[in-house]
Amino acid sequence: MTPDELSGIRLDAPVRVADLSLEHGGTLDGALADATISRIVSPEHATTFEDLVLVTSAVAAARAVTAPGVLLATPNVAGRLPVGRRWVHSHASYVVARMLEPLSEREAPPQGVDRAAWVHPAAFVDGTASVRPGAIVHAGARIGPGSVVYEGAVVCRRALIGARVVVGQNAVVGRPGFGFATGPNGEVCRVPQLAGVVVEDDVEIGPLCTIDAGTLSPTILRRGVKLDAQVHVAHNVEIGEGTLVAAQAGFAGSSKIGPGVLVGGQAGITDHASVGQGARIAAQSGVIGNIAAGAVVAGYPAVPRARWLRVWGRLLGDRKRTTR
Repeated sequence: MTPDELSGIRLDAPVRVADLSLEHGGTLDGALADATISRIVSPEHATTFEDLVLVTSAVAAARAVTAPGVLLATPNVAGRLPVGRRWVHSHASYVVARMLEPLSEREAPPQGVDRAAWVHPAAFVDGTASVRPGAIVHAGARIGPGSVVYEGAVVCRRALIGARVVVGQNAVVGRPGFGFATGPNGEVCRVPQLAGVVVEDDVEIGPLCTIDAGTLSPTILRRGVKLDAQVHVAHNVEIGEGTLVAAQAGFAGSSKIGPGVLVGGQAGITDHASVGQGARIAAQSGVIGNIAAGAVVAGYPAVPRARWLRVWGRLLGDRKRTTR
């Protein structure tokens, strides 16, 4: 199979755009009343007028201007596109995701424990869950209905996995956290991390993530949390419902993240910090204190994004003047 053959997703059968609009909403240009689509593509790969082209940014819009097909666009870029071929929807990416769901479900791994996986007799795996080759489930762990533990992942003891959870390849859930105590003579001993991990329903844990066990109470990923690859969640952290975390972010021990937070890639949250509901943390930010609900922060130390941009604007301006 060539790269070109992998570009775009073909539907089972052509479908009328008008029917899709009735199902998912949005507004159609009148010329699309009888149009049909058979494939979903990005602008650079559109080749026929039966392609549905997803357009959600100014860059994509520039490429889509000359692309054939039906243009499924968000309102902020719809004005840049040719009139007559637009399906405008405020949640265009969500529409595409819903259209692709039936195709994705066919590729879901089979239920049950693969013969190349290892599950301790004292662990519980729901009959509708899937444990893939090379995965390990320790004694006392529980895997809920419809969940998938992918290849090489490890679910440790006292890790409770809810329903429809994805544990990505080589992720580790419930390992002992990184905690040490110093004695009166300077000796160092490990603090046992025995409280485990609670992963609520519909959580996704990306490949190579590590979720540490709590000390006296569990580390908790609330319902609908989504972690990208290589995210680290330390002991006693709580991540709120529906929070989205990009790759390589890290949460130090006992930090509390509210619901609906967006965390950019490689951002770091210090121990015991609190991040309020709906906050936005830019990529590579360093959060060293509490963040208010709804705040948008960037930089190190993380400050309101507008302030961070002003500071850098001033620094770059000063540098430009000194190099003339």
